[in-house]
Amino acid sequence: MSEKDRKWNCVPLVATMLALLLLASVAMTAKSFGFVLNVTASMPGIVYRLGHGERGSVTAFCSPIPHPSLGRGPCPDGSLPLIKRVAGVTGDVVIATDAGVEINGRPLPHSRPLDLDSQGKTLPHLRGVFRIKDGEIWAAGEHENSFDSRYYGPVKLQ
Repeated sequence: MSEKDRKWNCVPLVATMLALLLLASVAMTAKSFGFVLNVTASMPGIVYRLGHGERGSVTAFCSPIPHPSLGRGPCPDGSLPLIKRVAGVTGDVVIATDAGVEINGRPLPHSRPLDLDSQGKTLPHLRGVFRIKDGEIWAAGEHENSFDSRYYGPVKLQ
């Protein structure tokens, strides 16, 4: 193999390395502006701008309880952060039953708790009445298979 051929053989490696460096730079910049990349099926979109805990905004947090279906990531338990919509805020009264979740007397769509997750793993059963405290939210997924507050209760915002 000639010297010229060897030079051109490293082009794909260099191009791949540059693409990865660019992707990492974009991801770090996006995060600093409050954007997060969704790599799971629990939310329909790919990129979200995070809110600050206001109702209807999107937030990311580490699960308050471990569950085997959570992917590997930077959370203290080694799992991926959850990306959820804020459904309940300070002062809201949440009632969690076998039929689903109500917030201030209004039913929350797709909130009937399931016994098993999409991988066949058992889900915890949380039932009761909760008043959301200052600094907490009630997190809700966009579909019925979401691992959200109906399984672990209110979430403290960081």
